[in-house]
Order: sequence, then structure tokens, then C-alpha cells
Amino acid sequence: MHPFTSLLFVLGNFATSSAIATGATCTGLNSRTTPPPGAIVVDAMGAHKGSFRTLAEGVDSLSDTKEEQTIFLYPGIYHEQVFITPLAGPLVLQGYTCNSESYDDNQVTITQAKAQRDIPLNVTGDRNWPTSTLGLAASNIKMYNLNVANTAGKIGGKVGQAVA
Repeated sequence: MHPFTSLLFVLGNFATSSAIATGATCTGLNSRTTPPPGAIVVDAMGAHKGSFRTLAEGVDSLSDTKEEQTIFLYPGIYHEQVFITPLAGPLVLQGYTCNSESYDDNQVTITQAKAQRDIPLNVTGDRNWPTSTLGLAASNIKMYNLNVANTAGKIGGKVGQAVA
């Protein structure tokens, strides 16, 4: 069992992911295509040795340290809902990109579809939190080159609102 099992809650049975083909080779000063030394690696295809298939697994593997930790995500669409509770130290979530200066080149998306209508009526208080795709309760998290989406925006054929 990992030391941070209670750190992470993933709703639903298993998160699924699908890879995005990168097509072109990325090089240059602004590309972020390899994990930094010591990073926890998430790879939807499992091609990177020692990687996790989901962000949830990567978060679950975080250690209880005050040192900065990094989770690097290879290209893919990660279909999951992840909550990160307060951490002892800083966390960097870094997505694969050919150009870190433009979100247009992001190649990592974390997504799920949950809206208010999906939350039981007996849940009171904050009803937005349980609909979040990526719930960050820690104040020391930096995110780079990640798209986060909640696709549950239509309710009864009308445009609705959902928290990403």
C-alpha cells in the first residue's frame, strides 16, 4: 500500500485513458517532452518504463516529503476524476508539450463528465467540489501544459455549467 492512499480519491471504477498521436518530433528550448530527473511518470500507453497509466496512480505514489515532487504526464486523454489533498511539500504537474509558451500545443488532457445533476440530493454544503475533474485542496501545486475539462455542460438539452 502506498503511503498516500488516503490522499487520493478517484470516483468511479477505473480511470481510462487514450493516447494522442504526437506525429511530429518536438525539439527546441520550449519543448517539454521528457520527464525531469526524479519525476513520477504517467504514460497512458505504458511505454515509459516504470510509469503509471493514470494520474490517480501517480498521485497515489507521492511520498510524504517537504521536497518538491513532479508528476510528468506523457501525451494522452486521461478520463478520470482526481482529488489532491494538502501535501507536505510543493507539487508540479507537468504535461508533455512541443511548445511550453502556448496552450495550443498542450498534448495532455484530464477530463470527465460530472454535473450537479449527478450529485445525490442529500449532499449538502459544497456541491461543486464533487463535480470537479481535478480537485486541488493543496495550495502549493503548480500546473504546466495541462488541459483540464469537465464535459458535463448540457442539462436537458440546455447549456449548463460544470466545474473543471
